[in-house]
Amino acid sequence: MKKGSKHYIVVFIKGMMMGVADIIPGVSGGTIAVITGIYEEFLFTLNNLDLNVLKLFKKGKFNEVLNKYNLLFLVSLSSGILSSIFLLSHSIVYLIENYPILLWSFFLGLITSSIFYLFKEINKWTKKIILFNLLGIGISLLVLTLNPSSQEINPAYLFICGMMSITAMLLPGVSGAYILILLGAYETMLKTIKEIVSLNSEYFLNFLSFVIGALLSVKLFSKLLSWSYNKHKNYTLSCLVGFMIGSLPALWPWKLESISDELLFYKLYIPENSFMNSEFISGLIFFIFGFVLVLIIDYLGKKYKNV
Repeated sequence: MKKGSKHYIVVFIKGMMMGVADIIPGVSGGTIAVITGIYEEFLFTLNNLDLNVLKLFKKGKFNEVLNKYNLLFLVSLSSGILSSIFLLSHSIVYLIENYPILLWSFFLGLITSSIFYLFKEINKWTKKIILFNLLGIGISLLVLTLNPSSQEINPAYLFICGMMSITAMLLPGVSGAYILILLGAYETMLKTIKEIVSLNSEYFLNFLSFVIGALLSVKLFSKLLSWSYNKHKNYTLSCLVGFMIGSLPALWPWKLESISDELLFYKLYIPENSFMNSEFISGLIFFIFGFVLVLIIDYLGKKYKNV
């Protein structure tokens, strides 16, 4: 069925939502792709890209390129992701610094609801599927125990950061932004994006190195994910749900500020007199808002799936 302009506007909006998630440490753009119903199409479109695109362009076969490689979908989605990253990165950082409880409560609700959503997508639970789920939880928790790197930041290192963070962004529950924090490159990339928007040429090399690493990783890793989704969907979903469950502690709004090497779990707490505490009540409201928003997104995703 031919897709109209409304479809690609919806895809663009979903891309913007993915972009917002990708710049939040602890939140995954892949999760947003799953709950908005475009994750599989996104993976398969990336996996289908090859060098024949350039050959067909040279021959002037533009319609064949658009149809065979689903480029309108990819351009719409990528434009939405990049628009959010470039336009909203400063706002997100501001919210993290000034309204952390409300923001993290909102995303905790969003991810928690997403987990229930994905559980329903698994057709049958077996011992092997449960094992894959536990594996995902274990890997995600292991990532949370790592300490941020103090590695020197240079273009070559940013190339590696691009490969690793974008790979994480493709996985629901694994935050690419959090990976950048662990690699010690999160603030560098935020500043780089800010300077690129201002057309500061001094940061072009850093940006280009990161982008090339990201594009290479996307192409290589999308093949693996597409294969696993196509051949072993229940196992893949189970593992991805595990990633999301394991990421929940990083999203918990109330954490003790500590410079010690204590495990994250020991830093989590619930405010005293919870239901008499205005901060807790506000957090709970935003948690519910995030939880319900997934249900709304799911409903709209199904309603406008064939727009």
